[in-house]
Amino acid sequence: MRALARFIDRLLRKTNAVYEFTLDAKCIFRIQLRHAPRSVTIQGEKILKGDPILGLHIWNEHIPKLPAEGADLRWALQSQRLLLHSFKLIAREMQSSEMYAHIRALYGASALFSFSDHTGGIRMMQHFGFDVLPYQPTRGSFGLFWQNFFSWWLMYTYNDVSLHTRVFWRLERTEIWMLADDFMQRYGEIPSISLPAPLEEHRNRIAGE
Repeated sequence: MRALARFIDRLLRKTNAVYEFTLDAKCIFRIQLRHAPRSVTIQGEKILKGDPILGLHIWNEHIPKLPAEGADLRWALQSQRLLLHSFKLIAREMQSSEMYAHIRALYGASALFSFSDHTGGIRMMQHFGFDVLPYQPTRGSFGLFWQNFFSWWLMYTYNDVSLHTRVFWRLERTEIWMLADDFMQRYGEIPSISLPAPLEEHRNRIAGE
């Protein structure tokens, strides 16, 4: 069952052009160049259906394993550090290529946390600057059922302890959104300024004194 889930996961990633942009084992996201599935207003700015966005996809193999007794403070802090590290890596990737120049927003959809749970997942994503919204299915209730089923299957495959507090029939999905400009302001690196040669020599001489 787990091997089949991993195979289908790889197949779906290939079909939907979800890719690994880094070899860093601490990165917990794969990304995808895609179009906005619907129109949405984020921080007063309208993102139209079809606008270019960057999709965020959980890199299940890199998510920290939950302790047998469930999420604790240590696990939560580790997850926060990995999120911050991953966002900085994504921002660096976006700065590295013109292929991301027209991205309007970053978007992800997941069943990892919902508005009815008490794990603090929504508050954590809001702390990182994302708007968290109810999921809007684009394929109706039938498609939503299979999305939730596959999410449940992936939880069983990669982090089965998480199922102790989740019932399949009560799974809820949420969306996270952030404007690309806001994301880069938060997590992008400030380009270094090249000094004229005489000033560079002077700085190096002072540093050596």
